[in-house]
Amino acid sequence: MNSSLARILNVLNLFGPEQLEIDAELIAQKFDLSRTSSYRYIKELCDAGLIAKRGPGGYALGPRVIELDWMMRKYDPVLSTGRPYLENLSQITGLTVFVSAFYDSKIINTFILSPNNEMHFSFGRGRPLPLFRGAQAKVLTSYRSIKKIRELYETQISKDPQNPYSLEEVLKIAKTIRKDGYCATNNELNIGNIGIAAPIFSDFDSKEVTYSVCVVGSDQQFNLLRQETIIEILLETAKNLTKSIVSSPKSVNVPIEINEEQIQREEVEHLE
Repeated sequence: MNSSLARILNVLNLFGPEQLEIDAELIAQKFDLSRTSSYRYIKELCDAGLIAKRGPGGYALGPRVIELDWMMRKYDPVLSTGRPYLENLSQITGLTVFVSAFYDSKIINTFILSPNNEMHFSFGRGRPLPLFRGAQAKVLTSYRSIKKIRELYETQISKDPQNPYSLEEVLKIAKTIRKDGYCATNNELNIGNIGIAAPIFSDFDSKEVTYSVCVVGSDQQFNLLRQETIIEILLETAKNLTKSIVSSPKSVNVPIEINEEQIQREEVEHLE
């Protein structure tokens, strides 16, 4: 990537839950730029629709970001062919279903479906997860190469203040998860909740995975069903999702019919 383009795009990294607007002074301060260069960066990002003016001197994320998010939902390889399996999983178990994806060195929930429309989870759609906390994150991290897991441990996992594991323990847990084909956790992301996740493969010969499917519910909900039964249903769903991805045409993107009302419900996030 052109170094100038990379610097301009890095401006987007300034946005966060505590920083919803930026201005030229902040860009100049963070990247050691002149005001002239800062305004040039702003113009380039505004022209691309990645940021938009908000009030005097302030800029927020722009319409192109929303459009790109919409396209990711519409053409998501899991949702475009596998949504019926996800809905069936939620209906049968009565649990909330998550689809999570591994993007470079981040794990993000891309889809949430709750049978009761209850969104009381700390990590909603689009919010990065800790790399080795929670069932879906542990599954996606475990299906990396040993070299990649070591790298992730050094750069991120070890820096998580709530991480209790040594590198050797992480590698051991990852090996067990790959052997079992799933991961179950309790109270790791949300107090009082249990999560069970399984990998979704992009092809049957792949050893690494990009997506995982997870069911999450309270202790009381899990007491209504045998955990072994939930695991069986989850693994069957993951297998069907893998089949749907493998059998779908690779050269043609099949759009998913988006239920806008459902999307609005999925975006509701009540932090603990």
